[in-house]
Amino acid sequence: MKLKVLLLVFCTMGFTLLLVVGLIERNVVSLLISESSNVSEDNIRLTFSALQRIVGVLPYTLGIIIAGTFVLSITQIFKSNKNLLSIAVLIVLLIPMVYNIFIADTAAVVEGIETTKLTDELPIVKSSLLGAVKQHYLGLIGFAIATILQLIFTMKSITD
Repeated sequence: MKLKVLLLVFCTMGFTLLLVVGLIERNVVSLLISESSNVSEDNIRLTFSALQRIVGVLPYTLGIIIAGTFVLSITQIFKSNKNLLSIAVLIVLLIPMVYNIFIADTAAVVEGIETTKLTDELPIVKSSLLGAVKQHYLGLIGFAIATILQLIFTMKSITD
C-alpha cells in the first residue's frame, strides 16, 4: 500500500508541476491548434520570458519526478502481479514522455528556450515557445491520466 500511495504522490507532483507551467502558458496554447490564432505579440513574449526564467530548474525537477515515477511504476507492476491498472499507469506515462524526450527532443527544445533572445524576431520566439508548450501539455495529459488511474488503483486496493 505504501508503494501505491508513494506512486500516487509522484504522479500528482508531476501533474501539479505541469499544471502550473500550463497555467503560465495558457495565453498561447491556442497557437498549438492554429499558429494563426489571434494571440498578441505581448502575450507570446511574456510567456516566453516566463519560460526562460524557469528553464534552468524545470527540466531537472521534472526529470527527477519522471524517473521516480517510472521506477515506482515498474516496481508496482511486479509487486501487483502485473495488474492491468498498474501497467496502464506506466503506459500512459511512457508514451508522452518517450515522445517528448526522444522524438520531440527535449534537449533541443530547452536549448532553444535558452539561446533564443526575447528581442529576436517574433517567428523565432514563437517557434521556441511552441516546442516547449507542446511538450508541457503532452506531459500534463499523461500525468493527469496516470494520476487518475493510480488513484483508482490505490482506492481499489483499500476496498479489497
